[in-house]
Amino acid sequence: MEYQTYLDYGISMRRHFHQYPELGREECETRSFCIHQLKDMGYTVTDCFHTGFYADLYVDTAFPVIAFRADMDALPATEKPGEVVISQYPGAAHLCGHDLHMAIALTAAKIMSDQRMNLKANIRFLFQPSEEMFRGGAKGMIEKGCLDGVDQVYGLHNDPQIDCGQIAISPGIMSSNGDQFRLMIEGKSAHASAPHLGLDALSEAVRLLNEFRAIITDHVDPNKAALISTCMLKAGEAPNILARTAELQGSIRSFDKDVQKTMIRHFMEEIQETRRRGYTAELEMKGYPAISNHPAEAQKLIDIARQFLGSENVLTGHPPMVGSEDFSFFLEEKPGAFFFLGSGDHSKGISNPLHSNPFIVNENCILTGATLFAMLAGL
Repeated sequence: MEYQTYLDYGISMRRHFHQYPELGREECETRSFCIHQLKDMGYTVTDCFHTGFYADLYVDTAFPVIAFRADMDALPATEKPGEVVISQYPGAAHLCGHDLHMAIALTAAKIMSDQRMNLKANIRFLFQPSEEMFRGGAKGMIEKGCLDGVDQVYGLHNDPQIDCGQIAISPGIMSSNGDQFRLMIEGKSAHASAPHLGLDALSEAVRLLNEFRAIITDHVDPNKAALISTCMLKAGEAPNILARTAELQGSIRSFDKDVQKTMIRHFMEEIQETRRRGYTAELEMKGYPAISNHPAEAQKLIDIARQFLGSENVLTGHPPMVGSEDFSFFLEEKPGAFFFLGSGDHSKGISNPLHSNPFIVNENCILTGATLFAMLAGL
């Protein structure tokens, strides 16, 4: 199969996924479509965690097992026109490029299947659900055994702010430690004319919002990056009744584990102060550690990418992503590396950030990503 044939296949896969997006743990049609493609290529498929699965191609028991991750879920949004194809499902859209990630994995799987006699590794593709959800799918797949027997694991995320034909990768930190929180505060309602008879949850939520911001200025070294972003505040039912309940949602981010621990410790102290003041406070918190590339595997990828793309197109000094990604859990279990794949084209005005609506990409990046995966497998 020639270059153009693989690219055409990858683009057709991506456009299918883009038109029929599904939300986290609802990726049933997506899953069935991918499994059909992979079985036709000769892969053995194993169910794993809700709508997740993994697909194996074994060629020699003496070879290591290398795994590659593809996340499947879309975002809860109605897509605006602008891409070459558009979501057919109102309320779901691939605005982060997971359609690209699946297309890359399937194209790589096809290349590896076609050239299996030349592989230097046994192959596993991890098709992961619910990366975008509050409680992502990576940890669930790991707990169900998706990494059993795996020696190395690799992943990517497209980035339209990097040009197609380039990648960004570094040994070490590639993303932030990220903890999302949802805090429910309950006080006591009263008429606005008699506030002394109530316990105002809204005013307590505002106090907490300001105290959370002060944690960084009061307790974090100013030379170290840190964020506490409270992005949602819901409270109140009427203009003349004190709010009985309030809800705060947001995130806590840093690149340094000790900084993250410091912020969370003071965050918890402020919530305890809320309880001391007479309120009920219930906290939900779920976090992802920073993606930390293993040095040897990152260097292996850098060397391969320089060979394929040219040294000038391998960006090793790119700053880490301030967002977080649950691929970090895979790298806590096995050696491997994660990189950002350029999916933009500044010359044509394609440089929109992730989660833009519409989300425009250069589809040629599909074959770039697939080829890098194939080269990691020895092709």
